[in-house]
Amino acid sequence: MIGADSISMVAPNYFRAATVDDLLEFCAPVANAAPNLPFYYYEIPAMTGVHVSMTEFLEKGARAMPNLAGLKFSSTDLAVLQECRAYADGRYDLLFGCDEMLLAALALGVRGAVGSTYNYATPLYKRIIEAFDRGEWDSARALQLKSVELVNILKPFGVLAAGKAVMSCRGIDCGPVRPPLRKLAEHHRSALLEKITKSDLVSDLVDGRTLATTRPGRRELR
Repeated sequence: MIGADSISMVAPNYFRAATVDDLLEFCAPVANAAPNLPFYYYEIPAMTGVHVSMTEFLEKGARAMPNLAGLKFSSTDLAVLQECRAYADGRYDLLFGCDEMLLAALALGVRGAVGSTYNYATPLYKRIIEAFDRGEWDSARALQLKSVELVNILKPFGVLAAGKAVMSCRGIDCGPVRPPLRKLAEHHRSALLEKITKSDLVSDLVDGRTLATTRPGRRELR
């Protein structure tokens, strides 16, 4: 036993499931191999190319996998998110995975999120959630826009590679990305940190002094 609290899996993206039944035939053996652990299906169609009904997946999955707990929902289709949130009177746990759209998910009733930028921008997302809980919509929207700005800064460098660089500024060396993702060259790392420093995001990411000294030439989230 390794002490896992739950298990999750993503659909294969070469030979793709064409129907919910096909997808369940792939997922069920994994879920049923650990029947006492909650199972989450990782819905990320932009990466897998698998586009099947998630409400149908929840309906049929309850029979095929009694330990089905919910979805790690990394789709931008908010209509589907709302349907899944309402299905079976909200029985299933939906963990939202599009960081730059967190506020929209909160408005639809989601209460959990898993995202890469939460690792190094936790203060920003906590402020979004707190503003939402207080009903301060203008503030929540302004803060969410900062998340959009952050993601837009990261994208040209590769979100995962850029995120590892930011993490290293916090003293947490996660190592490089693995092929086929491209490693962040030193001049790209410098350009990334330059962009972050020139934005108003520094206080939401890392200690400003730490960020400055690492730049060459200058001295319910999960």
